[in-house]
Parts: sequence; structure tokens; C-alpha cells
Amino acid sequence: RMLREACDNVLCLLPFEAEFLQRHQVPAVFVGHPLADELPVDPDPAPARRALGLPATGRVVAVMPGSRGGELERLGPVFAETASWLKSRLPDVVFVAPMATPELRTRFAAQWQQATGGLPIQLVDGQSHTAMTAADAILLASGTATLEAMLLNRPMVVAYRISPLSYALVKLFRLIHVQYMALPNLLADEALVPEFVQGQVEPATLGAALLELLERPENRQHLTGRFRQLGESLRHAASERAADTVLAMLKQS
Repeated sequence: RMLREACDNVLCLLPFEAEFLQRHQVPAVFVGHPLADELPVDPDPAPARRALGLPATGRVVAVMPGSRGGELERLGPVFAETASWLKSRLPDVVFVAPMATPELRTRFAAQWQQATGGLPIQLVDGQSHTAMTAADAILLASGTATLEAMLLNRPMVVAYRISPLSYALVKLFRLIHVQYMALPNLLADEALVPEFVQGQVEPATLGAALLELLERPENRQHLTGRFRQLGESLRHAASERAADTVLAMLKQS
């Protein structure tokens, strides 16, 4: 209602946003997503691994517990425990974690040490796209990073956890009306990537999903094929289309 009253037009990054707004009489146009135009399609992991000092061969998992403090507190320890679970079953697996800020890096390093007892991990400042590109699979918090992983054609396991009180209020007042949390699943309108919410976010559950991605190449091939299709649906020269839409509005005013 606020958008309908306040906006002459809404430039949408995702197709379902425009469809939803139009159903509610909000002027909206889907222009595409700038990230889809910027990120390479199916990039080569070898240069990324060299840049991060990771082994050229073997399996690499990127661990991304979120870019905010609250996310890190809720997901950092369980992601570290998941890594230990996975390492006990795949001894050759290597972990890399791109961190948004030095403060988050320090906090996650402490969580990792406590949960894993010193399991090796490559912590890097920023460079999230490089770390994703280097990985065979990604364990990450739900958010924009899931879209980035999809556009880079990297299989993923997604976790979403908020405070128990917030989740109770969300359930009580039925504030969530979508079937999925992860953006690839929302775009595909199907359970394309494994996603786990609240109580489902457990080391064995996340670890088993990662293990399946790493050990079943046919699943990876299906995922990357669908990722390419979804990425193509977002590649529309978004910045140019947005500018054209605004210019057309200005000429009509």
C-alpha cells in the first residue's frame, strides 16, 4: 500500500517481485539483476584456488555464516560443528571462509577453534566471490549470497535461523507467506537447493546434505544446469534497462 501511494514505478531485480506488485496495483517493471550481468558464468575454480592459497586438487567447501553479528552468533558454531562432521567422513576436504569484516573474522575464528579443536581453515578478508568460485560446495546463510552462489554455478546448502522469540512471533502471526527461504528456490519455485530452518539447522543434517552434493556428481550437474537457466533469466542488462525506464518516465512527465 505504501509503495502504491509513494512510487510512480518500482524497478524490480527479480521477476516474482514485479508480478507480486502488479497484482496489487503497484506500477512495477522487472529490469533484471545487476549481479547477473557482472558475475561470470561457470568460472574456472583453478585461478581462485591459487589466489587463496588452496590446494589445486581435492574438495573445497566454502563456509559463509553471514555478514552480520547476529547471523554469526546463531550460525557460526553450528557451521563449525558441521565442518567437523564432514571432515570425519571426507578427510581430504578443505575449508575456506570469506569474512565480511575483521571483527567478524576474529569472532568466527574463536567459534571455529572452540567447536573444532583447531581444524584447519583458510580465513580470508572479503573475497567472497573468489572463495565461492574456488569451492565445490558452499555452506551459507540464507540471503543475497545464495543468489551469488547460484550465478557462479556453485552447489550450496542453505541455513536460516533467527532468535527463538522472533521465530515464535513469526509463526504466531503468520508473517511468512512463502514456501522457500533461499533465493534459488524462490526463483525456481521448487526445492532446488537444500535449505534448513531453525531446529533443522543441525551439524549432522547440514553435513549430510553437503556430503551428498560432494559425492554425487549427477546431482551437481542437474543443479548447475538449472542455475544456468535461472541466471540467464536475470541477465537483462539491468542497469541499462533501469536507466531506460527512468528516462521514459521523465519524458512523459
